Amino acid sequence: MKRLIALVVVLALALAQGLEAFWKAVEVPGGVCSDGSPYRFYVSPGDPKKVVLDFQGGGACWDAATCGPQSQTYRKRVDAQELLLAQGIYNRMSVANPFFGWTHVFVPYCTGDLHVGRATVDYGGFKVHHQGARNAQAALEYVFRNHAQAERVFVTGCSAGAYGAIFWADKVLSTYKNAQIAVCGDAGMGVATPDFPGYARWNPRFPELPGLSARPSVSEIYLALSRAYPKAVLAQYTTVLDGTQIYFYALMKGERTPSEATAREWATEAQKAVLTPAQAENYTFYLAPGSQHCILPRPELYTLKVGEVSFLDWLKALAEGKVAPRVRP
Repeated sequence: MKRLIALVVVLALALAQGLEAFWKAVEVPGGVCSDGSPYRFYVSPGDPKKVVLDFQGGGACWDAATCGPQSQTYRKRVDAQELLLAQGIYNRMSVANPFFGWTHVFVPYCTGDLHVGRATVDYGGFKVHHQGARNAQAALEYVFRNHAQAERVFVTGCSAGAYGAIFWADKVLSTYKNAQIAVCGDAGMGVATPDFPGYARWNPRFPELPGLSARPSVSEIYLALSRAYPKAVLAQYTTVLDGTQIYFYALMKGERTPSEATAREWATEAQKAVLTPAQAENYTFYLAPGSQHCILPRPELYTLKVGEVSFLDWLKALAEGKVAPRVRP
C-alpha cells in the first residue's frame, strides 16, 4: 500500500510539472542543432551505478533536397517527445521496465548526421550544422564524469540513434573496462547504397577499432566491437520489412516512394547485416515480423513475442549483461 501511494504521488507530480518531474535538462556550451539552435540533453536520475545511455532517432539528411528547410527527413532542433510520451523504456514508473530505477541519459538528435557529424555544410543558400559528434561527446563526458563507478551500462538508440549507439560504443567500452556493458541497436541495420554521400558530407567520427575500413559498414563495426570486447554483449533488433528503413534506402536510390524491388532488396541486405556479426559468440539479434520501425519507445516492448521468446525477456537478459538467444520469425 505504501508503495502504491508513493507511485500515485509521483504520478501527480509528473502531471503537475511535466517533463521536469523526471528529466533534468543539461545545457551544452557550444552544442548546436542543424538549424543553429542550442543543444541540450536530458538525465533522469536513478542508481548511479546503472546507466542507460540512449541516443535519439530522427532521420538524416545529405543533400539540398533532404536537408532543405521544408524537409521532413530529419529533426532540426531538440525535441524530447519520447520522454513526454513515457512509453517503452521511457516509462520510468513501470517496474516491468528492465531499466526501472536506473539512471537514464537521453541524447537528443537534431543534426541529421547519425550523431557523428563534424561539419557545417552549405547546401546552396542555406547551411546545416552537422555537429552531432560535438553534442554526443558532451553527453559522454557527462556520463564518464558523473558515473565513473558505473557497474552496468546499456548503450542503445532507435533508428538514427542505433547508429549513434554503435558508433560511440567503443568510447564507452574503453572507458568502463570493469563494467557489465551491453550495446543494442534498435532498427538501424546500416543498409545503404554504395554511393551514399552522407558520410562525405558529415565528416563523421567513426569508432576507433583495429581492422576497420575507412568507411566501415554497421555489421563490420558490430563484429569488430564483439571481438575487441569479448566480455560485452552486442545486439540488434529490427522488423524484417521495416518501413522507415526501406523509405530512407529508397531515398538514397532516388525513389520518393519505395518500389517493391527496393523493399525486397533492403530486406535481403538487412538480413545479411544482422547475420554477418553472428560469428561472434557475444553477439545476438531479435528479428520480428512486420514493418514497424523501432520498439524501444513503444508499448509493444512489453507485449511482442516471436516464437517462444518475448522481447521483454530478451531485453532483460541484455540489461543483466547476458547473451540473449538469437530470435527470428
